[in-house]
Amino acid sequence: MSLVVWARLAWRLPLLACLVLAGLVWAVALLPVLGSRMRTVVMRAFSRALLWICGVRLQRTGEAQGWPSPCLLVSNHISWIDIYVILAQAPVIFIAKSEIRSWPVIGWLVRLTGTIFIERGSRHALRGVLHQAATRFRQGETVLFFPEGTTSDGLGVLPFHSNLFSLAEQNPSLPLCALTIRYSQHGRPSTIPAYIGDMTLLESMRAIVASPGLSAHCHIHPVFRAQDWPVVQTQEASPRPSPRGLRQALSDHARGLIESV
Repeated sequence: MSLVVWARLAWRLPLLACLVLAGLVWAVALLPVLGSRMRTVVMRAFSRALLWICGVRLQRTGEAQGWPSPCLLVSNHISWIDIYVILAQAPVIFIAKSEIRSWPVIGWLVRLTGTIFIERGSRHALRGVLHQAATRFRQGETVLFFPEGTTSDGLGVLPFHSNLFSLAEQNPSLPLCALTIRYSQHGRPSTIPAYIGDMTLLESMRAIVASPGLSAHCHIHPVFRAQDWPVVQTQEASPRPSPRGLRQALSDHARGLIESV
């Protein structure tokens, strides 16, 4: 390990630890008493500070106004830091695999900020998630899930699971918005932020913090809705797809958008 890398680690890791500690204090002591607007401001500031300490520059393209709220967001998934790339822009409620609850520190933070957890492979758990998300939409909040169901190296997009597109089926007028996240180093695609394989969370953090010139590119695609799907799908008049077919069609369309960037 070079002297430059050691120097980066020497100041960034302690600063990151201080930020996470401050985040825990905020989440435990202040989160329950802050209004929604102030929680949004603090969470955005925390996320941007975390990206800055990690040396990750955020770039956003696509829809200039961002995504509407309420809205169902879908995104490809590469790393734990995806969460903060998204939260640095606007407040979002995540649907996440239950294993994240056991992650050191970060698991606690995302739990305290209202994340909806799902037990993979459980139909009963899926019904509960759909009910919780529907409540959040009625409250005017935006909910995001990662249809790949796991992380990739970021150089491609894995096959999508369509089950959670049921949220759009239940509320056809709900806006859907796809996000594409890509990471680069000095302008070239990079797999350094990817949290995959047997890598531990701490190993992933160290790899990101030690690497100069990292950027996170978030592209926001145009909104679409389940109620408009026959128009999106074809210009010809056609019967509305079956619920299962509709979910798959929406999933395929979102994946196509995400893969196009």
